[in-house]
Amino acid sequence: MASYRSYSCEAMATIFSFHLSTESSDLLDSAVMEAEELLANLESQLSLYIESSDTTRINRAHQGEEITVSQTMVDCLLAAFDASQRLGGAFDPFLGQLAIDAKRQRPILPHLKDIEFVDCGSSDPVISLDPDSSRVKKLRMGPLLDLGGIGKGFALDCLKTLFQNWDIESGLLDSGGSTLLALERNEDIAEWALNIGYNSCVKSIVLVPGSAIASSGELFQGSHIIEPAEGGQSAWKRSYAMAGTGSLADAASTAGLVLGDREIESICEQEDDLSFAVFSEETGHGYGSFFNTEICGT
Repeated sequence: MASYRSYSCEAMATIFSFHLSTESSDLLDSAVMEAEELLANLESQLSLYIESSDTTRINRAHQGEEITVSQTMVDCLLAAFDASQRLGGAFDPFLGQLAIDAKRQRPILPHLKDIEFVDCGSSDPVISLDPDSSRVKKLRMGPLLDLGGIGKGFALDCLKTLFQNWDIESGLLDSGGSTLLALERNEDIAEWALNIGYNSCVKSIVLVPGSAIASSGELFQGSHIIEPAEGGQSAWKRSYAMAGTGSLADAASTAGLVLGDREIESICEQEDDLSFAVFSEETGHGYGSFFNTEICGT
């Protein structure tokens, strides 16, 4: 690790860390300054908690109203829709109302207080998106857009592109320890060693360059993960997902908490680049090409 330098900054209600390697320390410093600006912009556009964000503007739009959003929002929505489709609907970016209520946060979101929360159980689309014109049309009222389940992974994907544009292709990007993305292979480090698990059920793994891993659970905010179809609570205590992008890994780890064994197996059979590890109080199970084993317990 002698050739690596570490940086950290606060954004999106967590601490982002960058462990990067390059021959020029001045180049690293400049790239990290730009990365901090990028994170601030992402938060300003995507956060449910910021009154002027694109997320709030979409949530406050009336039925039939069209608004123009940033390219950041367009890209994140496309990533969220793709993840939802690949995960069989187990990830839904329009569960903001249920998540807010589960975390008892409605009193701290006055900019949403006058929105009538209705018909969250319908599977009808909430918005339509025209990526070419960056236009969003509100199709029905009720469900609130909340990109918290994919936002940090999406941010890591954006950071990866930024650092590659600076010719920095070796390192590890970390959003609060919950989502990590490894940059390309370097002669000093071929892979990153990590421990995953829940309670005493722990497994050592490696994160290979070009891949991402994300975790979700109840450690920080209680039982706030909502099952899209029925509004039920988590089936597992902690889930991990490994994928080729931070966005997909982040969304998949969120979905993993509410998926059953057969559902996870079915997703992994259809999606070669997705793997899951899920943990209950006593056991851990792996699915997919990477986690294809019983981790511990019976």
